[in-house]
Amino acid sequence: MLMAFWQVQRLTRDINVLERQAMQKRIELSNYQKYAGMLGGTSIITMGNIAGLSSKLLPRASMFAQFANQASSMSAMQNLQMMKMRGMVPWTGNPMSQYQLEMSAFAKFKEESMKALKQQEARILDEKEKEIQLEMNDIEQRLTMKRAELQSVKELAREEAREGAPRFGL
Repeated sequence: MLMAFWQVQRLTRDINVLERQAMQKRIELSNYQKYAGMLGGTSIITMGNIAGLSSKLLPRASMFAQFANQASSMSAMQNLQMMKMRGMVPWTGNPMSQYQLEMSAFAKFKEESMKALKQQEARILDEKEKEIQLEMNDIEQRLTMKRAELQSVKELAREEAREGAPRFGL
């Protein structure tokens, strides 16, 4: 009978550990989904946008924000220079309107490049989300098995207690 009670304690402890792991995985998944949601937005990712992320994702997001800004700017500049070399940027005759025309093209190129970089990062995050979901499923399966085992051990302990109880001649 003592063995059954010890098993109940062990299984209860195991279930608590698994429930804590499941909760941590849910939080981790939520953080990745929040970051992925930011990538889906139309705005440029800045330090202000990512300030609300978890401490685990903040370094990744800040590095991505810096990289994406630099890479998209370089890409936009290269595209604008290529268009100028090919004569695809018309000369307006007015330096101010020429500058506005070129800056408009630069902004469009940068936006397109940023969108592609965000999509690439979102695909990586999607894979990580799938991995976390698989881990959560594994934890949930183990929890279900431990709960079923706990229930059967509790039944066994009740049965042993019932059988081991003195009858006092009844």
